[in-house]
Order: sequence, then structure tokens, then C-alpha cells
Amino acid sequence: MKVKLNLNASKSKLISDVKPLKSKQTIEPQLLDEKSITNPKKAFDLFEYRITKAVKNNGKVNQESFYVQLNSICNEFKNRSQIDLMNKNIKRFAENLVSLGNGALASIIYSLLIKLNLDNPKLLEGLVLNGLAIAKRFNDPVHIMARCEDLRRLYVANGVQDEKLVKVLYDEKRALKTICTNYDGAQNRYKSLRREMKPLKNYQTMLGAIKIQIAKSIKDKSPKDALHELKSAYELLKISGDKKFINEIPSLLDELAKKA
Repeated sequence: MKVKLNLNASKSKLISDVKPLKSKQTIEPQLLDEKSITNPKKAFDLFEYRITKAVKNNGKVNQESFYVQLNSICNEFKNRSQIDLMNKNIKRFAENLVSLGNGALASIIYSLLIKLNLDNPKLLEGLVLNGLAIAKRFNDPVHIMARCEDLRRLYVANGVQDEKLVKVLYDEKRALKTICTNYDGAQNRYKSLRREMKPLKNYQTMLGAIKIQIAKSIKDKSPKDALHELKSAYELLKISGDKKFINEIPSLLDELAKKA
């Protein structure tokens, strides 16, 4: 027998059912079977109401449950070709969470929105920029780096090679430098659903690789700065033990030597 989600309860009934929460009490949003969601908008409204109420009452929402629940609702929006409605409502939800000081849940929302809108480059750029702004607001260098990487891939895929790409590369470099110089601090601010932070040497390799990308992007306009980035990248990659990216450096150095 197919079980349907009962979303017809009145708002006053919902309010009466929500009890005050003790500080830092963990909230486990009830998981829904996607097949039981007959109306994704009503399911989302109920979910948003419960989460917002919990956050306002200092509840600590279980992030894994939050992601699974919201992902199920989003899939039903997509199945009904209601992507615009989904984006509008969920972006508003993220903004409300930011205003309540919960950057972790807002970041989860934008990570999900980015994944669900990969086939819409024009919309995708705005979503990633919003996610980046949230990560910067809450001083989370790991998610700043992740959103910059999303932007970098988007720009490269669409042939963007101007100042926009260079700016993103520098933003990513700063975030990676923060991680590498204060790994423990970055780890304390990092909140992820399914994975822990990578080992320090991984971020050192990533920083070296980004420095090489910056050198490639600025070598014509600023060869001295490009040379500085390459030398710094070489030292980092020696520490991390990476050979793949180190092998790119000699040819770039030769190219810069010809411009001197």
C-alpha cells in the first residue's frame, strides 16, 4: 500500500506541535520516501517551517538528515519540471538561514542547488557566487576554495579567460593559503556532510597547481608576477611530493625567460 505524506495539517496545529528546544539539542528531520511526496511545494514549506523553528530555538540540526530530506524534495520538484519554483523557494530559504546566522545549512543548500543546476550555466554562475559570498561571510576557507573551484571550472568550460577567471584564481589561492598556513583553524570552521578535510599535503598540492594556473593567466601582462608564482609553486610541490604539476614548470619558466 502506498503511504502518502500528510501535509494538510493547519499552520496553527504545526505551531502547537513544535515544543521549545533545549540549547544545542540535535534535531533529526523526519526522512521522507520520495514516492510519498505528492506535493513538493507543501513538503518543502513544512520542512522549511520545522527547520527554521528549530534554528530559532537554538536547535542543532543534523546536517546529514537535512541534506537527504531536502535532496528528496528537490528531486520531486525536478520530476515535475518545477525547477524555477524549486530554485526560488530554496534560495529564499538559504537567505533566511544566513539571516539567522546558520551559514552551515545555507552552504548545504547552495551546494545542492549547484549540483541540481549544472545544465544551466547562466543560472549556475549566480548560484556559485551566492554560495561563495556565504562562505566568505562565515570565514570558511574550505568552502570558499570549493566555490572558487566551481567557478573556475565553469569559466574554463565556457571559454572565459579574462579578469573574471584571474580574480577567481586569486580568491582560490588566498583560501588555500589560509588552509595551508592554519590547517587546524580551517578544520575547526569546516562543516561537511560526508567527508573530512583532506590531508594538509593535498591542499599544498592544490595551492601549487592554482599558482601555476595564475602564472599561465598573467604571464603576458605580468611576467615578473608569473615568475614569482611559479617559484612559489615549485617549493610547495616539492613539499607535497607532487610530480605531475612540477613537470609543467620548466616549460613555463623557459617561456617567461624569452619575455625577459
